[in-house]
Amino acid sequence: MRTICISALLLACIGCSTAPETTQLNVLDFGAAEGTDITPALQAALDSCWASGGGRVSVPEGHYYCHTFYLRDNIDLHLEEGAWLQGVEDPDAYSPYIPDKDLSRFDSGGGTANANCAADRQWMKAMVIGAGVSGASISGSGTLDGSHVFDVRGEESMRGPHTVIVACSPGFRMEGIHITRASNYAFLGYDLQAPVFENLDISEGWDGIHIRGASDAIIRGCRFRTGDDSIAGGYWNNMLIENCDINSSCNGLRLIMPADGLEVRDCRFHGPGEFPHRTSGELRRCNMLFGIVLEPGAWGKAEGPVKNVYLHGLTMENLDAAFSTSVREGCSGEDLLIENVTASGLYGSRTPIVSWNDLGFRDIRIKDFKMQN
Repeated sequence: MRTICISALLLACIGCSTAPETTQLNVLDFGAAEGTDITPALQAALDSCWASGGGRVSVPEGHYYCHTFYLRDNIDLHLEEGAWLQGVEDPDAYSPYIPDKDLSRFDSGGGTANANCAADRQWMKAMVIGAGVSGASISGSGTLDGSHVFDVRGEESMRGPHTVIVACSPGFRMEGIHITRASNYAFLGYDLQAPVFENLDISEGWDGIHIRGASDAIIRGCRFRTGDDSIAGGYWNNMLIENCDINSSCNGLRLIMPADGLEVRDCRFHGPGEFPHRTSGELRRCNMLFGIVLEPGAWGKAEGPVKNVYLHGLTMENLDAAFSTSVREGCSGEDLLIENVTASGLYGSRTPIVSWNDLGFRDIRIKDFKMQN
């Protein structure tokens, strides 16, 4: 079993500011006013900071509104304590991320109500977009509020824009903030290099952190209380998830595409969901479905292996089952080690793992799995 090794360069950067803070700007100085749509002022501040070589743009305490704005290279968007940035109600006010490269390998759900296509401009709408930015970050203790925008043209004929989309961007970091009421995903990432998500509080909405394509990624110290899968996606190469508190009305972690090197350690997965399952409205949703689901190919063709998976130091409480595997045609699963897990209140299965088809994982090892009443 290979333990995930994040690059020395990335580890050296953890705890440091992502952007060089040579310029310090405040959105109020660009015409922003509490209780209004500050999108033009916020974008002007970000662009001005970018033109000066990078730094920090701050949003001070207060309740503001916005639609789509764009992150820039080497700039930290800092939401100060008490800053509340809420998405406007009109779904037509939002713009899509338009890829400048082919991302079709990450598409899923074809032919279903959950079809996700990177070329679909409705699906790719977001409140915050980071497109091909380097060293961008969002930090602070304020709130990004997606405000559950309803869009009949969206996924499932109801979902609105994502709260944050970041794609094809090295060194992105998000730390400390609260993301709530996402109109679809709180965070959607494509093709990221060494992203870090630390000490986030993500509540309501659909998926919490959903990443399709990432290398050397870290999700650390985050709290999830989501209305769908808390963490999801795939095509991961070295993903570390640690010290997170994960509560969902669906699944805790759902891998729907291949991955090489996934380590989940020292996390708590627990139900019932604090907030209702966003699509069905069910509060408990079988208490919570599964803690960790490994099902490459579940939402469409995604050929490749899931391997080098190490799940350890976990607590599972009030779930349908702790772990689930389902390997679809064109995919494979191998080298899965589950170690030092305590599970209680498993309502659907008393076994550590349930499988949904005959194409299971090869080389599954389970050590020190404790079942409690």
